[in-house]
Amino acid sequence: MKKRIFTQTYAILCALILLAGIITVFFFAWSAGITETVAALLGIFLSFIIAPTYHELGHCGFASAMKMELMYTKFFCFKLQRKQGKLRFGFASPFAADQTQVVPKSGENMLRRARLYTVGGLVLSGILFVLLLAASILLFCLKVHSYCIYAMLPYAAYLFLLNVLPCEYASGKTDALVYRGLKRGYPVERVMLSAMEIQGRLYAGESYAEIEEKLYTELPQLCEDEPLFAVMQDLRYRYYLELGDMEKAADALNRLAQAQVYLSDYETERIAAELVYMHSVLGNLTQAEESGRICRDFLQSDDVAAKRILAAYSKASGKIEAVEPLLAQAEAAIQKERFVGIRKAEKILLSRIAAE
Repeated sequence: MKKRIFTQTYAILCALILLAGIITVFFFAWSAGITETVAALLGIFLSFIIAPTYHELGHCGFASAMKMELMYTKFFCFKLQRKQGKLRFGFASPFAADQTQVVPKSGENMLRRARLYTVGGLVLSGILFVLLLAASILLFCLKVHSYCIYAMLPYAAYLFLLNVLPCEYASGKTDALVYRGLKRGYPVERVMLSAMEIQGRLYAGESYAEIEEKLYTELPQLCEDEPLFAVMQDLRYRYYLELGDMEKAADALNRLAQAQVYLSDYETERIAAELVYMHSVLGNLTQAEESGRICRDFLQSDDVAAKRILAAYSKASGKIEAVEPLLAQAEAAIQKERFVGIRKAEKILLSRIAAE
């Protein structure tokens, strides 16, 4: 309760500092003239673009230095998203939370790499804040006023100060809180490290079953509304599926399905697709068809998992003539998968369908 009150108070204080800074700059700009007022308005607008961009670039830059690959980043109303191996530029809602998602390219030294990646945004945000503050002080002392630079300072300060303390807001944890969790070994961050280790090793070439079981199981229990709960359940499902332990795979998938109220539509669709696969393998065609209604769009895609699932369903339902073409399409789709380990795992599952 005390932490929540402190967090709310601190967030309000940062907002008041932002508001006071903008009002102060605008007042002096308005007093100086129309040109200065326009410059101040331009500075305010630019700060809403530049400050979050610098923050996310910090994460991206440190991630690249730590041998991690950028999958998605969103800042202001822009986003970069990796699709079919290439980063695509697009637009996003400016009201959505800024974020950066990366995957490790290997699995060693994950704690150190994760800590540096986490503080990357704070480092660049801090540098931007210090540079703007220094420039503003210098210009003010020299009496060579730039209201554009003055107006960029309040939001840069706000974004840095908002993230520099270990707090959790409605939009999520600050970088400082995640860093503290990594340093002290909090449950969520321990699970995060394990998931990153698995992802790094998958990227480098190990399949799910080639990674030791303790990385999937010897972890703290998380609440279902914690995003990493779903991430780890999905990894466990694929680990046991590759091993051929259908009972444990089904248990992991069912627990994942029970948490779908906390998941995105995309994630829910992928879970439904894997339910089609499991029901098909186990001969529950009625349930497979029910799950299939939820994920029709995904099953019509060129994703290797979609082809594998359709092949399993076709075989289970007696449509033998459709199995071979679907397996061939799946083999072709595998080449688009960037994670070498996932390619290996999918080939194992496809071979089982072909051999049955």
